[in-house]
Amino acid sequence: MPDQPDGAPAPSPYTVTVVGLGGTGLALVRRLAGAGLTVVGVDDDPAALGRVRDLSPSERPRTVTRFPAGVATADLVIEAVPEPAALKRLVLAKVRRHLRPGTPVLTTALTTSLADLEEAAGPDLFALRFLRADDLDAVEVARAARAGDAAAERVEHILTAAGITAHRVVDRPGSLAPGLLLGLLNRAAWMVHDGYATAEDVDTAMRLGCGWREGPLAVLDAIGLDTARDLLSRLAETSDGHASPAPVLDELIARGALGRKTGRGFHRHDRGPGPGRPAEPTAPPGRRVVVVGSGTMATGIAESFVRGGFDTTLLARTEEKAQAAAERVEFALQRTGPDVEGGESCFTATADRSVLVAVDLVVEAVVEDLEVKRALFAELGEVCAPRTLLATSTSSLSVADCTEPAGRPADVLGLHFFNPAPVMRLVELVAAKGTSAHNLARARAVAERLGKQAVRCGDRAGFIVNALLFPYLNQALELLDAEATTTAALDAAARSVGGQPLGPVRLLDTVGADVALEVQRRLHADPRCRSPRSAPLLEQLVAAGHLGRKTPGKGARTYLASRAAAPVPATV
Repeated sequence: MPDQPDGAPAPSPYTVTVVGLGGTGLALVRRLAGAGLTVVGVDDDPAALGRVRDLSPSERPRTVTRFPAGVATADLVIEAVPEPAALKRLVLAKVRRHLRPGTPVLTTALTTSLADLEEAAGPDLFALRFLRADDLDAVEVARAARAGDAAAERVEHILTAAGITAHRVVDRPGSLAPGLLLGLLNRAAWMVHDGYATAEDVDTAMRLGCGWREGPLAVLDAIGLDTARDLLSRLAETSDGHASPAPVLDELIARGALGRKTGRGFHRHDRGPGPGRPAEPTAPPGRRVVVVGSGTMATGIAESFVRGGFDTTLLARTEEKAQAAAERVEFALQRTGPDVEGGESCFTATADRSVLVAVDLVVEAVVEDLEVKRALFAELGEVCAPRTLLATSTSSLSVADCTEPAGRPADVLGLHFFNPAPVMRLVELVAAKGTSAHNLARARAVAERLGKQAVRCGDRAGFIVNALLFPYLNQALELLDAEATTTAALDAAARSVGGQPLGPVRLLDTVGADVALEVQRRLHADPRCRSPRSAPLLEQLVAAGHLGRKTPGKGARTYLASRAAAPVPATV
């Protein structure tokens, strides 16, 4: 193999040796060599050595060899063998025998602490922690207790030269962003295992509802289902708050469906787009809609219906509330233009409940209180015409519990809009136990006319997005409570290493700690959600009135800062 391909960047003054050329090691080799670093690839598996030789000239290491060649001349060694701690200790001990004094060693161990590896590896040991080998722009780096400053400086210099942002973190199994993300990915896999939602709908919900570039199950496919299953198994054994891997992972692995590397996992990756969702019975949704409520969600939903070409009435409790709501809707329509699909529509707001008698669809968007919603659906069951579609926009209550008083099990369902409703393209379509296929098709047709993507799920707390999002925020607060990180460091790592559009602390401040607490309590109360108890820090935030954006200057950051500054009580 040539030492330096034509046109390649000048080699780095440091030589980096990567031991283990499986998926993770190969990705590291490609990243380091592609950045112009001098790389030596080491493995005893002929198949692994062959895969390296298949790389493009710009991504190949300078040398590909068997162990221990290439270790003694290295300025940095990266151990990238599979995760079991015993295997890593064995390889690290062999590496140590051939190292020059002062050469730092990076291990890719994610679920094993450095303290468990340091005796085998030697003093200058660091952990390079990430979840996706195909996305190495940022990593978390932990430092063993005996690692020297000169070794740390060299590690940082080499990672910077490779264009990799390093976030310094404490040494803990799962690290920060990778562990948080793994917990969410596992909950998504459990949804598919339970038959609660399809992989396509789960991924669509998180992309449209949370701004993810890829859905959680597509991320699992990118990691590799076998790799993810092993990581989750070890975290379940060593870390609090991690559930056992969803059995669907084992089922897919047994069929050889490991994700992108085999062309199929939760999704197919070896062919173009499939035929999509099977066609459902066509059913015209009707044009006459009543939205019940006058708050932010009600006015946003009403605006969406007007823009979708529906004849829309907003029904409030009083004429004063109706007038105020009408002004907000009309102002929004005038500010951005009506943009009405399917022809002209009309909008009115009133407190006259006779408007419920002759409509095609009623969407309830009143306060998130079960008794209030049940009383409303009892009224709807009495006054609405037969076959009127009755929908609740609840975000966390049981659809069945809300709608049961209507006495029309075939005609009720959940339509969970996201805030701001006119902007967010996602609607969660929630079937109650007796909802008819015909009415589900009608509801999907409504969403499509609104220009929204409907994802279908079962009727349990949190539906898809909230049932994935709020346990993730809860687990982030547990990291902060354990003083494993700071709010700024956690948000930075979650965005950079975890690929999140917002860090968990900022996101919590945006949705409100009180909302997070209420949803987390409901998730925990529903055993089907397998959600932990609310984090003590979340309870404390609400009790102290540090709710986030709705209480300016009082959120998670300020609360933790004030708690850290509080004097320690004197002891006798």
